[in-house]
Amino acid sequence: MICHHNSCICETLNELLLEQFQLATQKFKFICQYDKVDTIPFIIYTMEDSEPFRAHLHSNCTIFFKLIDIDDGCATLRLLAGLDIDGYITDDVDELFALYQTDKCISIDCNCFLGIQPLPPKLVNRKLPVIDGGCPKESGSSRERRMGSEYGSEFDRECDHK
Repeated sequence: MICHHNSCICETLNELLLEQFQLATQKFKFICQYDKVDTIPFIIYTMEDSEPFRAHLHSNCTIFFKLIDIDDGCATLRLLAGLDIDGYITDDVDELFALYQTDKCISIDCNCFLGIQPLPPKLVNRKLPVIDGGCPKESGSSRERRMGSEYGSEFDRECDHK
């Protein structure tokens, strides 16, 4: 659905939703092996302090989102879990290696936000590096949470699949 609000962020989100749809459905004439993507991940910035908006994922937070729908100045966002190269959950863009969709969605009032930072679609479902015997890279880090083999399994399941 298209939002007809006259706010800059609504226009930007409308364009993002259109491009995301085109990426998922477009066929190319000269590209034979194209990995179709249905997500243009992004960070959205708050009007209040120009900082990335943080949404809670169980006991973690995320700043990464996928736009699901926009209507009448409200947007539905799917929360994305960010992983570093070792497979640990991160919300640090400098450490970000991959993004995985969760089943958790939120609705936001677009008037509370001032802009977005799109991220490369190739980050979505990006496989972690494999070393020594086919196991994902391990590190000696003492971080508490690590994503399991079912990405998103540690997060609340609150959103219907769209």
